[in-house]
Amino acid sequence: MIANAMCKIRGLAFWSLDALKGGTIKKAYTELKTFDATDSRSARFAEHQKSALQMLLANAINTTKFYKKIQGNCLSDFPIIDKNIIKHQQDDFMSNKYDINKLFTMTTSGSTGVKLTCYQNDEKKKRVYAEVIYYSGKAGYSVGGKLIYLRAISEESYKSQLRQWIQNETLLDICNLDDKRIEDILYDIDRASRWGSTILAYASTFEAFKDYFRRKGMSKVGKNKVCGIISSSEMLFDDTRDVLSDAFHCRCFSRYSNQENGIIGQDDIEDNAFIINEVHYIVEVLKMNSDILAEEGEVGRIVITDLYNYAMPMIRYDTGDIGSIVYIQRNGVSKKAITNFGGRRVDMVFDCYGNRLSPHIITVNFWQFPEIQQYQFIQESKINYTLKINTQDRFVRQKEMETLLEKLLGDKAVITIEEVEEIPVLASGKRKYIVNNYVP
Repeated sequence: MIANAMCKIRGLAFWSLDALKGGTIKKAYTELKTFDATDSRSARFAEHQKSALQMLLANAINTTKFYKKIQGNCLSDFPIIDKNIIKHQQDDFMSNKYDINKLFTMTTSGSTGVKLTCYQNDEKKKRVYAEVIYYSGKAGYSVGGKLIYLRAISEESYKSQLRQWIQNETLLDICNLDDKRIEDILYDIDRASRWGSTILAYASTFEAFKDYFRRKGMSKVGKNKVCGIISSSEMLFDDTRDVLSDAFHCRCFSRYSNQENGIIGQDDIEDNAFIINEVHYIVEVLKMNSDILAEEGEVGRIVITDLYNYAMPMIRYDTGDIGSIVYIQRNGVSKKAITNFGGRRVDMVFDCYGNRLSPHIITVNFWQFPEIQQYQFIQESKINYTLKINTQDRFVRQKEMETLLEKLLGDKAVITIEEVEEIPVLASGKRKYIVNNYVP
């Protein structure tokens, strides 16, 4: 009873504070809900995107160095950008309308695992809050309810116990995913979910749970009340989804999102067909080897225009992911969706003692080496590992890197560090930054 009352109090406090500040989050939430039920091909949607886009483009041209020389006012007049372009010219992307010290920062490791910090203005950040509330609501979440995050906890993602209590969140560290740790996590989920919860994690984390359930059964799950499960960033494969649904007796959703933008889409009536958040983003799919728009259903490069980040405009941003655009029918209307998603399936790795590690613990620890532009971490055998790195200048922190990797992988790990000019590209056109060539 007390826990349920606290959930309601948290929700009431959140919406009351938003109302006192102008109701920006509530308005964005209502807009998402309204347009989610609107046909993607409708004139109403076209007018919304046209208006938001013209305001964004005008802001970018008038307030940033990077875009000021552009003469046109159509999206096609703007160049394709990617993480490396932003990273090397970041000051030129910043709007002169904002004080950088008052902006919100978001850190991403992207498809090559290299750290990039993005900046967001207040309205953009509040729209991301609205996205999280709306799309998590499809998995049973409501503001004030319990959220359980399974993630590699670093200094940047750490939250104190007090802050977790205030926000009604539980952060569970998944750096080590051996059987004992998975059982401990299941116990913690059971305790945190007595009055309902929503679980969020990367698909690679859920794959580790799937493997555990298939080997050990589901007896450790307990009698929790998990309302829904949301997988993000990587493809949630059907077998993983089915096992998780059976284990926790709830529906699993797959979400296409990133740190630098927000929630771009989420599947609904069809698994891994991500209905696009067209209120906040324009999604283009370009041909693999040119900047020409791909045909409907043709696999190509996913390019995002973030309609509401005025502080650091991201216009025609190549995410490094691939997929195709289709239209699917839902509740009598046509919705634009991303299918054939081919981005960001990350291999699991093991330490030299055979304990499963989250690949994301590699990523977050490498953030302390900003001079690394690209990397690829390869597990070659039980104790042999190769790290390929691409830097602008000679890498001089090799001993520091070796010490870090020995701490993560164990003191028997044999580590080879190679400096390369470029990380090899897969046939799909993507780079994998975590590779496991070892089968235990």
